[in-house]
Amino acid sequence: MKSVLFTSKITKWSFALAAAIASYFGLPDAQREYLKGRVKSKIVSYFKLNENHNNVESVERFLPDLSHESVETVYYFNKITRYSEKRPFHKGPILRWDQDINIYLAGNISKSNKKETIKVIIELNRLIKPIKINLVQKPEHANSIVYFGSLKGFNSSIYSEKKLPNDYFGHFHIKTFEQEILKSTIYINTAEATKHRQKHIIREELTQSLGLINDSYDYPESIFYQGYSETIKFTELDKLIIQLLYGS
Repeated sequence: MKSVLFTSKITKWSFALAAAIASYFGLPDAQREYLKGRVKSKIVSYFKLNENHNNVESVERFLPDLSHESVETVYYFNKITRYSEKRPFHKGPILRWDQDINIYLAGNISKSNKKETIKVIIELNRLIKPIKINLVQKPEHANSIVYFGSLKGFNSSIYSEKKLPNDYFGHFHIKTFEQEILKSTIYINTAEATKHRQKHIIREELTQSLGLINDSYDYPESIFYQGYSETIKFTELDKLIIQLLYGS
């Protein structure tokens, strides 16, 4: 009887897995990520895999002390650091750099955009001490690349991690290991965005590449606002959650 019941359970798992695979590739990115999270949680629960204490994601390596912060601050910190556009329903680990960030500016960067980039770096350096963001002169000395130019130019460059579709005005991509960000690639669309909007994109993408990976509709003046925005400064709440992430 036990053998029959076990076979029955395996059969149910097989049909469920086959159905999931059949529908998975037709779903939008967000729903695919949600489905992956649900399937993973079911498997972990069924096979009691959560008893494996060696799972590094079970340890919050960069979790700050939020016990003295307001409800609003804690909510926004978690919203921006623990969720993402591709993972809107699944709470993930906190990601951040644990070493200095060395940025190389690639593509066609104007004097005004270079000046704005330096301005943003100076502001961020005040918020993420003791970690520091530096500009480097050679790409081989960098762990972060910021590319300025057209979408076609970025997609055909050696810095493109993947081909971006036509509706991107800015984009960041990070590589991590055990919750630590090791590398980032940032794209700034200078061919289609206005000069003022480019300033906003520089600030938003540089900041999000630090581990503040999500957008939200909660605060229109925030640099993390999900709707259309041209803001070129941090709100006090923005500054606070950046400081909390880096323990400064």
